[in-house]
Amino acid sequence: MDPFCGRIKRTVDGFTQLFLLWLLLFSGLCVQNMSQGAQTTTNATSEPQGQCKVRTTAYTCSGHRTGKNANGSQLKAGDLNSAAADWSRFPLGTKFSICGRSQTYVVDDYGPALVGTNTIDLYMPSPREMHHWGVRKVTIYIIEPGSYERSLALLKPRKHVPYVRRMVKVLQRKV
Repeated sequence: MDPFCGRIKRTVDGFTQLFLLWLLLFSGLCVQNMSQGAQTTTNATSEPQGQCKVRTTAYTCSGHRTGKNANGSQLKAGDLNSAAADWSRFPLGTKFSICGRSQTYVVDDYGPALVGTNTIDLYMPSPREMHHWGVRKVTIYIIEPGSYERSLALLKPRKHVPYVRRMVKVLQRKV
């Protein structure tokens, strides 16, 4: 082999190795970025599971009253926290965590501003915490899907209220 051909072969081999290294690094970034933007999937019964991006807001009880959720129980703050959502998207009993945070939430409330949106309202025990949270877009991880059947059973007697009627209509198609 003449020296010129040997030099070309070494140069091509060098470019090939460089290209393969670049390809390996680039593909690693693509996989990482895809995993961060994972969308919610649904199982056979159309229940949300996995990760999804949602808009979150916060709410609290006004004054010194103790807050009650939609089924009349005490709003929760601590190890398990209350959250409100459109029950036709995140049904009653859905347990989730916010990626990067330690709290676990359960959907046990709903509100008129949430119906038809991808927003979850997080219960905060004080106005200070509520204002500190503000509005944030976060990724949540569904730990345990809630029950569309329980949601529908609790909402049906309240369907005289227009926004509840909208949730009932969607839930009846899912059940």
